Amino acid sequence: MRGVGIGEWGLGAFLLSGGIALVASALTRVVPPVVVPHPSLTNAVPAASARYPAESLGRVVTGRDLFRTDRRPAQLAYDPLRGAGPLPEGPPKPTLNLTGMVWGALPEAVIEGLPTTDGPRVVRVGDVVGGLAIRRIGRRGVVVAGMDTTWTLVVKEPWK
Repeated sequence: MRGVGIGEWGLGAFLLSGGIALVASALTRVVPPVVVPHPSLTNAVPAASARYPAESLGRVVTGRDLFRTDRRPAQLAYDPLRGAGPLPEGPPKPTLNLTGMVWGALPEAVIEGLPTTDGPRVVRVGDVVGGLAIRRIGRRGVVVAGMDTTWTLVVKEPWK
């Protein structure tokens, strides 16, 4: 007597599951759902003239500002003919003087008048002193940026 091998069991299980699926699909019938629109949705959007009278649109648009968080108009109306007014004054801008420059592997500059310092200060490119950044040190001078201003400093030549 010969035994049944694993391959025959696998084939038998496969055929049996296929037969069950075939019988089950024949017994069940899938019916697609029927979508019936609600009667109130058939003409849900009336014409614009029927929704709002023309004179009320001016009040709706000007009565509340859609781009403000509180939906109210600004306290002061915009007037393009009126000047913008004076700018708010910030801290006074310092008077900077380039006293000297030192050349080497990393060039350095000696600057007087930097905020938060007394007297001259030796700076390098990338230093930030009192909110002013040293941007460039070159043969023609030093570029300092800060306080919404860019200074180009040159060495004062007292003989000229």
